[in-house]
Amino acid sequence: MKLNQQQLRALSRIKCWLLDMDGTITLGEALLPGADRYFDSIKGSEYVFMTNNSSHSARHYIDRMLRLGIPTDRRQMLTSTDALALYLKKISHGKSQIRVFPVGTADFELELESAGIQLVRQRERPIDYVVLGFDTSLTYEKLDNACDYIRSGIPYLAANPDHVCPMPGNKVLPDCGAIISFMETCTGKKPEKVIGKPDTAMVDMILADRGYHLDEIAMVGDRIYTDMAVAKKAGIMCIAVLSGEATAGDIEESKIDPDYIFSDVGELADALNACRTLSATGK
Repeated sequence: MKLNQQQLRALSRIKCWLLDMDGTITLGEALLPGADRYFDSIKGSEYVFMTNNSSHSARHYIDRMLRLGIPTDRRQMLTSTDALALYLKKISHGKSQIRVFPVGTADFELELESAGIQLVRQRERPIDYVVLGFDTSLTYEKLDNACDYIRSGIPYLAANPDHVCPMPGNKVLPDCGAIISFMETCTGKKPEKVIGKPDTAMVDMILADRGYHLDEIAMVGDRIYTDMAVAKKAGIMCIAVLSGEATAGDIEESKIDPDYIFSDVGELADALNACRTLSATGK
């Protein structure tokens, strides 16, 4: 993408980079091409990984990035499960304990418990919500129990809307969005709220915690209906990369117009280096 001086100056104002992981920075357990150059190009700026993947704990993702040579701590990792736990606390209406039936992995359950959410794994118990995550340990029993609760009038929430999770070799895994579709088909009811991108909950958490202005934050991602949509909804810079799910044709056909489109984060790094050159020359 060839940028003009105005576009370069807008990029140079970014102080905090919100980064999708799968399809943007990583694919499975490997860095995507250009990722090393990208992190070199943003030295001195803050970055936060903001993933919709609710199948693993934040610690899992931190350890992954450390193995890949990307310095990462808990403050730099925000998951849709984090946002779900915060939302549950906000809507507890003063209850000392909020009880949920979880459809998710052991990591998903552990993150909720660590946040003070009470998990109920049996059927026909008093609960407040059913909560859905990206469940790679999914069983028919979990689905059956969740449907029973929802059909009886218990509302349900979902951690993220992603239909699939990209994998190496152009393969995908059914993600939380596929489980939502199952629940809608079985119960005739939609989730009360889907927390992950494009919902702005995670961006709002960053803004509230760190005090950036909107023009100082950029979202970098590969999905139209999550990464690009959340950037537009939140009013922050929207940067699309073509290293994951969306193609240039998909973006052109969509109703979302990113501020920038790059082939990958390596090309974004080239643009950021050009920003420095522009600044150094005083143009």
